[in-house]
Amino acid sequence: MLIDKLLRHRRLEVERLAQEGHQRQKVLQAESWLLQQRAKSFIGSAPGLTLSFSAGVLFQLRHNSAVKTLRSVIGLRWLRSLL
Repeated sequence: MLIDKLLRHRRLEVERLAQEGHQRQKVLQAESWLLQQRAKSFIGSAPGLTLSFSAGVLFQLRHNSAVKTLRSVIGLRWLRSLL
């Protein structure tokens, strides 16, 4: 009798946790979809295209000494601001 009651209690707990897990999964999928939509709309906008173009240019120039120097100077400023 006591064992049946404990087992029933555990089964109910497992079912509740499973439902919570499914609900969280749905919420995560919805948030992921929303984030994808926002990213697509940003990339299609003028600031997004500018940022994408700038990143592409900088990536192509990543071995250029002037870009390396600029990157190290910006990195040092960033580190100093943290400290």
